[in-house]
Amino acid sequence: MAARYYRDLQRKGQTSNFIAHLESPRDKAHAPVPDELDFLDETAMRAIIAAIGLHRTDRFETTVTHVRTGLAGTEFTAYEAALVELGTLAGASAAYAEEDSANPACPDAVWIFEDARWIIWEAKSEATPKGEVGPDNVRQAQGHLSYTEAERSATAPSGSITLLVSPKSKVLPAARMIAAEHLHLIGPPAVLEVLDRLVRAWRTARARNIPALSPADLAEIFRAEDALPTQWLPLLQASPIKQ
Repeated sequence: MAARYYRDLQRKGQTSNFIAHLESPRDKAHAPVPDELDFLDETAMRAIIAAIGLHRTDRFETTVTHVRTGLAGTEFTAYEAALVELGTLAGASAAYAEEDSANPACPDAVWIFEDARWIIWEAKSEATPKGEVGPDNVRQAQGHLSYTEAERSATAPSGSITLLVSPKSKVLPAARMIAAEHLHLIGPPAVLEVLDRLVRAWRTARARNIPALSPADLAEIFRAEDALPTQWLPLLQASPIKQ
């Protein structure tokens, strides 16, 4: 029972360096408790098992083609729709976009991993690589998390992030100064890399009959392709905007 409580503490405090590395002499004196599946990864695996529609070959292949085409292009409506579908492939228990695309407060895509993590997206797919990300883009993107909290009448779980997708690799110093901790800049190639990992894992899992797999068994398949959320999140969080 103590071991279970300790694992819950580590899981809920996963964004704290102190808790994540907490170890007492008593821990070292006893045989280690077998690793449990990370709560975020388990949430994603359960959502994938429940995504019955994508277990069908025709639906899966159509979805992958649609997502790849959208993310490889720049047209904003196709890109945003592809982000939503990518969230389903990633194991989000809910992946959606607001219908009011003219409202700048609306995120372009929202991935909800139950109470484990939220990932909010602002995509500037039609921007050019030249120039730098400015304060206006930063203000718009980082406001999406608060908007989503208000829209869902809930507080975002610890570690939730907002991702600003842009072909621009530089950020104006003034934009960095006002950036929130949860805001990260990523380029379109990183999003495609996540897609490639997920597709490889999905193909292997589908060959094994996903409904017959436990979350732990499915996680082993995804782990082999670096396709668990805890494995692709570092790629998406590699460039925090805050100075």
